[in-house]
Amino acid sequence: MNYLDCYIRVSTKEQAEDGNSLNNQIRIGKSVAKKLKLKFRLRNEGARSSTIHYREVFEELKDEIKQGNVTHVWCLDRSRMFRDMIDSMMFRKEYLEACKVHLYEGEYAKEVQFRDENEMLTYDILSRLQQYENKVRSERSQRGKIDKLKQAIATNKSVYLGGTATFGYINENKQWKINKDEEKWVKWIFNAYDTGKSTVEIKNELDKQGVKTRRTKSGLWNLGTLQKMLRNKTYTGIHSVYVKKIDKEYSFKVPKIITVSQYNRVQKLLDARLKNASNTKKHFSLLDEIFFCECGVAMGSNHQNYKKNGFNISQKKYFCRSHEYHWKSKTENNCTNKRALVMEETDKVILASVKKIVSNSNLMKEKTKKAVLDEKNKVESDYLNEREKIENKIQRIQKQIDSIENNIVDLELEKGLGKRDASIVDKVISRYEQELEHQHNEYKSSESELDALDSNLVWVDWVSKFSDDLETTTRTKENKQEFLRGLVDRVIVHSELGLDRNEKEVQVGHSFDIKFKMPIVNDKLIYNDEENKTKGYEVKKGKKVLKLGLVAEATQKRGRKSSKKKAGEGA
Repeated sequence: MNYLDCYIRVSTKEQAEDGNSLNNQIRIGKSVAKKLKLKFRLRNEGARSSTIHYREVFEELKDEIKQGNVTHVWCLDRSRMFRDMIDSMMFRKEYLEACKVHLYEGEYAKEVQFRDENEMLTYDILSRLQQYENKVRSERSQRGKIDKLKQAIATNKSVYLGGTATFGYINENKQWKINKDEEKWVKWIFNAYDTGKSTVEIKNELDKQGVKTRRTKSGLWNLGTLQKMLRNKTYTGIHSVYVKKIDKEYSFKVPKIITVSQYNRVQKLLDARLKNASNTKKHFSLLDEIFFCECGVAMGSNHQNYKKNGFNISQKKYFCRSHEYHWKSKTENNCTNKRALVMEETDKVILASVKKIVSNSNLMKEKTKKAVLDEKNKVESDYLNEREKIENKIQRIQKQIDSIENNIVDLELEKGLGKRDASIVDKVISRYEQELEHQHNEYKSSESELDALDSNLVWVDWVSKFSDDLETTTRTKENKQEFLRGLVDRVIVHSELGLDRNEKEVQVGHSFDIKFKMPIVNDKLIYNDEENKTKGYEVKKGKKVLKLGLVAEATQKRGRKSSKKKAGEGA
């Protein structure tokens, strides 16, 4: 049984209006589905303003239309779905018409017929009216907001203007009130950071204690949320609202949770750590996003420049973030990957290994070959289409030339027989001759186009194309990074252990597992007939993982591996 996907939405202002509530739209949608003998399926956007660009449920609906999972859509009126006329025209063309989807509207389930002239005219008028109403509504809302802000400032009171309440507060009768359950955690967060704890430590403790955020589905905290909280001046008792339309900021009092002095101390700490982070993180990391420790934690990278004994020291390394975190927090760390890696050598080994696998991969060569063949077929197809157009044009021009020449002959004959005035006939013939010259020029031009088209038809050698592409894609450091991310799922670094002079187990180096996105490690060509290879073949998939044993040059030596230059001699 086919579904009727019922898209419903209200703006926050419209929730209280009769006939537009979510429940009423659901009721009507179910009735329409029953009438059309379709199964009701709800697409509930909830309270979402038409001015908000991204609407999650609507975007999901569009994706499923493209996938062929949606064939019938209903809405109470088109203003629920579209912000303006352009938006609706794009949706009609790219989704409804392209995917052959039926759109119904209103309580009586009238199918929207965009191709009907009367319907299109009515729709254009309604769309423009809806745009105008939205504009008026928006301006009215802005004026109302400004009036409320001015009144709050004048009366020394707070006013809540909607949206999700800031963590630590609740909206009570459109007034800011403290949420007692959350207040203690806001204070704890500021105190923790003020006394030296990192945002990572604060996050872990909040999640451990079961403290939930307002905005994430999981309820778990993230570092960005904590950073915003620590920067939020509202907690000091002053809340600011920026009105974009008039480019003005209004501030008014709200209940205070933390002191101004503590807020200022926290800002200095945040600024200092941000400055420190920017000094150590301004570098390029080739393996960023794909490099992981065997303990499951993403590998970090560092680039430091410092002076030692009158020398400029440069140090680039990869390290396990878990090790550093536990070292700073003085907690137990079970990860054995304690030695850092030399960034340059590690990058070189990983890139060379991936390039070797790719260049020897029959599967990759076949994909390239197919792409080139597809390109060739496209070129040939475009060529044939274009040639047909030009040939048809030449035929039309030839017919025009024949017609003009026949007309000239007829006029000359009538002139000779005295059937028409000679001076008038001469003028007409002169115009015909001008047109004839123009058509001859068009003919020659079209023939030249045809010659040029024939000369541009080329064939590409797929083998050389494969090699050229491989070199091109790894030319710059950005190219190399894109190349690796496109082929490699992740690189896992393992600690290699051994015994020192005292027979104590220590880390002696690193090994790597390169996990590819496709099974291209040692893939093979299997011919249908080994003696007669022209009978075809198939590609036997290889493995997805390449294991590199101990790579000694990648491991940072005891102490510090550095590039030294005497201070003052230049970099």
